[in-house]
Amino acid sequence: MSKKNKPWLIFLLTGIFPQNSEIPSEVKTMNISSHTKIIGLFGDPVIHSLSPAMHNAAFSYQKLPYTYIPFHVTPQNLPTAISAIRALNLTGVNITVPHKEKVIPHLNHLDESAVRCGAVNTILNVNNELIGHNTDGPGFIDSLNEVNLNPRGIKAIILGAGGSARAIAAQLAHENAAEIIILNRTLEKAQQISSLLPKVTVFSLQDDYKTAITGANLVINTLSVPFKKEGEWLVDLSSTTGALFYDLRYGNMPSDFLHYAKELNNPGLDGLSMLLHQGARAFTIFTNQKPALDIMRKALVINQPPI
Repeated sequence: MSKKNKPWLIFLLTGIFPQNSEIPSEVKTMNISSHTKIIGLFGDPVIHSLSPAMHNAAFSYQKLPYTYIPFHVTPQNLPTAISAIRALNLTGVNITVPHKEKVIPHLNHLDESAVRCGAVNTILNVNNELIGHNTDGPGFIDSLNEVNLNPRGIKAIILGAGGSARAIAAQLAHENAAEIIILNRTLEKAQQISSLLPKVTVFSLQDDYKTAITGANLVINTLSVPFKKEGEWLVDLSSTTGALFYDLRYGNMPSDFLHYAKELNNPGLDGLSMLLHQGARAFTIFTNQKPALDIMRKALVINQPPI
């Protein structure tokens, strides 16, 4: 029977589905097919992560056959999730808190960057062999280079002693920083880092540290808590005149820490830059291509939350 004897077929073809020109641009960006390669993000939580927006914007702009999907993976489900990378043939995943150290026993190999800091934030699946990388430290250095601060020979102060502090301290030592000082509420965690890195000295916030930090070129805040409490700054940094204040937190309003930098007339930088550059390095590991950095940067700026 010919088409003209089937008017319902004409209606199906022309009346239900919109023409391509009528489809909103935001709908067209997701071009997923059986050829699409999947990259994941494992963390707990992942709901506020900007990594999907950053990576998918670059994939779309560069017309690459990848998509980036966040997966909420609790600690008890981490071994199963790692096995799923192989079972589902994922290209790889990024790893965020609280899994960066606990994931290591589940991998086949570690890149030098991961060995250096004892943590993994990027896993590449190569023929079911999982290789762990860490782009946090190198991405941090890339962000310093962007503001013309060479880490060689500098004196750096790190506030906090968690995973980010460890990765940054290891990378600064690798880049031949002259002196690295960690200030932390308690000494135990900070001493775990200094025991691995001979250039690192540590002080608790109860110690007399003001003389030690005088003349610093860089002060990095890795703390997740507000930097001002009951009208008082959490740490007295008044002896660090001229140092770059780098807050790993980010948002569309300056943080307490960056307000302190302004009060001291010191330059300030937020963590969006490190997020961008560690993501750019992960992008290259996954795709073997350089990313459209400006596109990734715009996606971060558009999607960043308030602090």
